[in-house]
Amino acid sequence: MPRVVAHIETVPTAAARQLLLDGCALAAPPSSATRARVLRVIHDLGFVQIDSINSVERAHHLIMHTRLDGYTHAMLSHHTEVSRRAFEHWTHDASVIRSEWLVWWTHRFERSAARVGDGSWLHEKLGKNWRKTLGEVRSAITQRGALSTRDFPKPPRAGQGWWDWSPHKAALEHLWRSGEIAIASRKGFEKIYDLSERVHGARAATPARDELIEWAASEALARLGCATAKELAHFMHSITLAEANAWCAKAISEGRVARVLLERGERCDVAGVATLDWKRRAQRVKPDGTPRLLAPFDPLIRDRARLAHLFNFEYRFEAFVPAAKRLHGYYTMPVLVGDALVARVDLSSVRAEGVLRVDRVWTEAGQPVKRARAQAQAASERLAEQLGLTATFK
Repeated sequence: MPRVVAHIETVPTAAARQLLLDGCALAAPPSSATRARVLRVIHDLGFVQIDSINSVERAHHLIMHTRLDGYTHAMLSHHTEVSRRAFEHWTHDASVIRSEWLVWWTHRFERSAARVGDGSWLHEKLGKNWRKTLGEVRSAITQRGALSTRDFPKPPRAGQGWWDWSPHKAALEHLWRSGEIAIASRKGFEKIYDLSERVHGARAATPARDELIEWAASEALARLGCATAKELAHFMHSITLAEANAWCAKAISEGRVARVLLERGERCDVAGVATLDWKRRAQRVKPDGTPRLLAPFDPLIRDRARLAHLFNFEYRFEAFVPAAKRLHGYYTMPVLVGDALVARVDLSSVRAEGVLRVDRVWTEAGQPVKRARAQAQAASERLAEQLGLTATFK
């Protein structure tokens, strides 16, 4: 008898876009900020990426401003420094992470601890006497309490353009990545470290690797709605692509996820997985029409390939591109309206003058120019109000 091959459904681009908006907490209108709602955003997203560039506002605060009206820095620092409902560490990059997930970071801690002495860039910064330096930093924090980089010796700069990391700063970074110390607080943007047990309590036992894989892939899919194995693996960078592929195959065989094809425009559809209720979830999403600016590291847009596929939006963060080669600007933010990215703006905060200066606005192809420019202006004015500034336009 002929073998019956089950039909594999294709997730249309529009549905994948709705699922991602929902998973990124951008389908509903912005709500009034409270500590509880800030924590809700962290829980919904899983983590919020941190970035130091302050041209407009630091990225983790911009991510909150996009979703909440009236947000203040203290609402986030309350959870990282007082309630301890969130902690700072690495996902795909430095992030504020929901505290319930700390147990899963033990794998990352152990991997980082094993890398000391492996010739990596961090080991090079630690220097030849790295064992002694690590011991000095451990002892200092144990005996003196929470300390920052400035509490340790700093050598003279080695020359123009040198990345000025002292061995003690490298030791703090290694001990933090290894989970021996934790970020207890920040002074401005400066990290203040203490022993992990004094910040988070005793470290939990390391879960089995298969439990980590199940958690990481499930949590990624819950937020993406549908994804390739590569997208699941790269969501938090906790598991390998091979592990994500194996999880997909197992979850499909057990009927816990749907095997699907993901529509990718003119390209061939690609194999992926989706939550079993992906159709119902996508149909429920009614994207909000409030014009909002997105930080370059917002979870909706940080995967540039997915962004191009789902929103037909090519985006490059140009802060590290030489000025003469930039196409749009040092800190360009996309404008989200509903389920479309209608424009992008090049802007900066001029705090001494109390203004959010919008230097240029680009409308996207296919968007009514007058309306898209008005939406970009409304989004810029909303952010300016959030930052206590006045938007000005060239």
